[in-house]
Amino acid sequence: MKQKKTHNQQLTYETATGKIEYTLQSDMMFHYVMQKSKGALTGLVCALKGIAPSEVKDIHVENPIELNNAARETIMDIKLTLNNNEIMNIELQMYHSNYWIFRSILYLCRAFDSIGSGDNYSDLKPTTLYCITDLELVPDADPEFYAKYLLTNQVTHKIYTEKFGINMLQLNHTDLATKEDIDNNLVYWANLFKATTWEEFKALAKDNPTIEEVGTMIFELNYDNQAKELLEGQRRYREQMATEYAAGVIDAKKELQPIIDDLEKKSANLESKNSDLQNENEHLKALLREHGISDK
Repeated sequence: MKQKKTHNQQLTYETATGKIEYTLQSDMMFHYVMQKSKGALTGLVCALKGIAPSEVKDIHVENPIELNNAARETIMDIKLTLNNNEIMNIELQMYHSNYWIFRSILYLCRAFDSIGSGDNYSDLKPTTLYCITDLELVPDADPEFYAKYLLTNQVTHKIYTEKFGINMLQLNHTDLATKEDIDNNLVYWANLFKATTWEEFKALAKDNPTIEEVGTMIFELNYDNQAKELLEGQRRYREQMATEYAAGVIDAKKELQPIIDDLEKKSANLESKNSDLQNENEHLKALLREHGISDK
């Protein structure tokens, strides 16, 4: 692996400065690093679940990726089993999606369906989809740092089951974190995802050998030509998706704007006519009262 040199000194994680080109917000980077570092994956899982590391007896990534075949990979989420009795799906969602809610439910259902035909339903494992995002994916929802969704009764609000849910860690709302979030290291992990420079990342990783190991892996992939090519290809794909979405919105606005303008004009005319009718009605009532006639 070739790395740049500065002042006759080989560039390393310890000496790297400036912008991190491909951060943990790259789902390929995230997936690769987490499957390679059991310590980091355990730390993230404990933060998301609010449990102590001692409670993690076994953790296994069910869908590891290989960088040599990453160009053909279509699934970038991490599916893992915890202590052999719980399924966790961790999904990065860093680009806009009109259908995220439908997709998240579909992902959750697929992960929950972990038994074969004829197997006992009691063998189904508790399953949670964890979404890490910096976007507002749930329309009209109140801003939250860590939102948790479960099936509930609409009237009594009784929880249908706690073994099937969706949790969302919103990186853009660290200011709304609770004391529990802070104590569980969720804010720390959010800051790791948000770190865009080597200085920021190394300050967070200081005196934490596990996160320093993560930083070294991020550095290596950022300066490995083959890995950079794959990461750049993925980023361009994401950017193209975002551009096409924006272009679609613009085209739709152009096409629908005349209709919107016409409806707004008609609405304004109706409001004006309604106001005139109300004024005439008040005037008529006043005339009736002047002549001693009840307006009722």
